[in-house]
Amino acid sequence: MAARPRVAIYNLYWTTYGGGEQVAGAIALALLPDHDVVLLGPEPIDLAAMRDRLGLDLSQCGYERVIDDETASAASAGYDLFVNATYLSSAPNLAKRGGFYYVYFPGSPSTRYQRVGQAMARGLATSLRPVGIPRIRRVHDGLERRAARTDWTRNYATFWCTSTFTAKWIERLWKVRAEVLYPPVRPDVLPGTKANTITSVGRFFDPKFGHCKKQLDLLRAFIELEHVGADGWRLELIGGADALSRDYALAVRREARGHAVGVHFNAPRSLVRSTLAAASIYWHGTGYGEGPNKHPDRFEHFGIAVVEAMAAGAVPVVFGVAGPAEIVRHGIDGFQWRTMDELVHYTSQLVADRDLRVKMAASAQERAKHFSDEVFAARVRSAVGCSAL
Repeated sequence: MAARPRVAIYNLYWTTYGGGEQVAGAIALALLPDHDVVLLGPEPIDLAAMRDRLGLDLSQCGYERVIDDETASAASAGYDLFVNATYLSSAPNLAKRGGFYYVYFPGSPSTRYQRVGQAMARGLATSLRPVGIPRIRRVHDGLERRAARTDWTRNYATFWCTSTFTAKWIERLWKVRAEVLYPPVRPDVLPGTKANTITSVGRFFDPKFGHCKKQLDLLRAFIELEHVGADGWRLELIGGADALSRDYALAVRREARGHAVGVHFNAPRSLVRSTLAAASIYWHGTGYGEGPNKHPDRFEHFGIAVVEAMAAGAVPVVFGVAGPAEIVRHGIDGFQWRTMDELVHYTSQLVADRDLRVKMAASAQERAKHFSDEVFAARVRSAVGCSAL
């Protein structure tokens, strides 16, 4: 009996349990029926945490330790296929039968990553939670090692990416074509009894590191909404938070005092599920106040949480640039906004009109099906050509 092809899935940041890790894990699950899948990373996968935080069961996957692009590239030579799912990686592929690269965003060849690394180092120096320092230092060291050269791209057969926004930047910066493969969204949250709740889910990133979910701006918009009329409504902000972004996270919590706002750090998946099930409106703000040509990396390149909320029957009100602009059809599934006044205005319409909320929520649920994990898995298996290996 012929041996099953061996596939390595490389991700340096499994333990951050973010959208990139959800994509990497979904690729692994899509390939497991026909391949022996091994996860590459700096430390063994915490299977219980992966199930709890992302809803992924990776217990049938193997594990091999790699600490950076260099060791990952060397390890790839021992596999039939290599899937690079690490943000900003430039690891050459040496796998026998080819390689695939899932690009969250290509970045740009500048000194930006050096500045990020320096900012992270300062955060580590002042952190009050030293227990997380080794893991966080590996993350920022990895970012600093990313090179501007792109000759390594020719070692990959296929590039996948998060959106047409991302594809445009890949071609511009790396000079290669990429296929849009929207990240998978597992609709494990069914609509519950809807409450007068607005929610937003995403990590509390300090803006000084570049990418930020803009929770502080959303909070201020909600305070303005309270002034114009939102009696009985609440805002729930949920997301991971680490020592590097401690000051920003605590600033959000301080400013929320005295308002109908809940701020939840490092919440279990159960709280995310129950909050999304009850939420009537979902807010998204990543990219607000940023320039898409100057800092395209600061935008939402897809929006997994947006689709999760739509599947749960929450009407999305999203910053209308990049990924979310491809997901949400303005005036049909929800609204797209560009200014804080627009965010408050569109939300006020939804708050005041229950029938509009119900109509848009139904449309949002149907739209979310276009981004299911089943659709994603079928695309991955077709591209890899399971039956031909």
